[in-house]
Amino acid sequence: MKNYYCLDLKFKDERISDKEHHAHLFVSDKEIYIQIIENDITSRIDAYYSNSENPLGLFEENFHIIDSKVSLILDKSRIYKVLSFQTNEQYRYFTIWLTNICIIKDNTDKENINNGITFLNKNGLQVVNEFYSFFTNHRNKNTFSISRMDGMSNFYKIDNMSFRPELEYTSNEHRGSEEFTVKKQGTINFKFENIDYDEIKHHIEIICNLFSFFFNVRVTMEKLIFRTEKDIYIFRDTEPNNQTYVSDMETVSIFLKKNNRIENFLKKNWYLKYSQNEKKISKAIDNILHSREVDFSSAFLLLFNIIEIFNIKQEQEKFAFNTDKKSISDQVYKTLKNYLVAKKDQMEFEKKIRGIIDKLEFKPFKSPLEETLRINNVDPEIFGYPFAKLKKTRDAITHGSLNSIKPDQLQLQVYCLRKIAICIVLSQLGFKNDLNKEFPD
Repeated sequence: MKNYYCLDLKFKDERISDKEHHAHLFVSDKEIYIQIIENDITSRIDAYYSNSENPLGLFEENFHIIDSKVSLILDKSRIYKVLSFQTNEQYRYFTIWLTNICIIKDNTDKENINNGITFLNKNGLQVVNEFYSFFTNHRNKNTFSISRMDGMSNFYKIDNMSFRPELEYTSNEHRGSEEFTVKKQGTINFKFENIDYDEIKHHIEIICNLFSFFFNVRVTMEKLIFRTEKDIYIFRDTEPNNQTYVSDMETVSIFLKKNNRIENFLKKNWYLKYSQNEKKISKAIDNILHSREVDFSSAFLLLFNIIEIFNIKQEQEKFAFNTDKKSISDQVYKTLKNYLVAKKDQMEFEKKIRGIIDKLEFKPFKSPLEETLRINNVDPEIFGYPFAKLKKTRDAITHGSLNSIKPDQLQLQVYCLRKIAICIVLSQLGFKNDLNKEFPD
């Protein structure tokens, strides 16, 4: 039985090859790669491709798929590795590795229509574990079980999708073996109506972002499977990640007076707020997570940037007068013209007065960053530092004066800014009036 899918493809750059090439697509949970077959021993398309303009770019920038025995979605799939010609008993081929792919198969059994499951990374397992009690063994019954925490069996609704975190189990039991092991993986099970592949994938990414924020660890999707009446969609992301993500969870619940349990949080209208300001909220969440992965000076700038991300656009207010501007400027001119030495300057002086009055009608701008904090119901001094001190540190770092800041003070200010950043995001997600203002010393 074949363990690959057959493709026919062409290079978009015909200087590499203008021929149509047969290829084999291999897909597993660990890697995705395509063997491009070329049995002509004089061919050097592997070298030509490797030396082309962008060999490690997007797949769709480099190749046309002419024919495929299975429907594929390769949008934003990137080539991350190329291996020169190899041979086996039948073929001579070179290999490209892809970051992700979605395979679409016929739903011949018409089962589980409008249902799906997302498999998460290891941090995702930690998050899903929060929805379950401890693993238990019922004495003398040879029965093992793990159940959900009270109140955590609900599906949570966002848009046209409802979801809940669940544990998925796999075992390696073999007949005749003295023991077997059970492994669990964190998943998101979901149901949907009237939304397509891109929307489903996007919704799951937002849910992962929300969990990442709430528990302060990066939660990512590794595999996505869902069924429509006609098709089964199987998306895998196997892009290598050489970075070790922080895995120590720190829940943001302490910053909320109420709704501070994850199940209560998910029941609120956070998704609407998120979708209304998605680009900024996603960037802020990434900054918070990234700040746990870098040194303190970099962390400071990432966290301070969150205040700037949500910087309000101010409309300059005007003073209210009980008469018109011309009357005011006439009165000011009448009072001051007598102090002029040269009478010939009176006309030019009058114009100057009118220009000054036009500017005087506007009230001074308030500090936009401090206004951003105020509007989001965040008081920096609760967390140990006034905003002016934090801004002074930001200016020192950006102007290359990091040595003027004591390391222990910088560390404390980073902790302060992280709390401020979390509260701003909570406010943006609709929890402005739930923010906690009292913390133990």
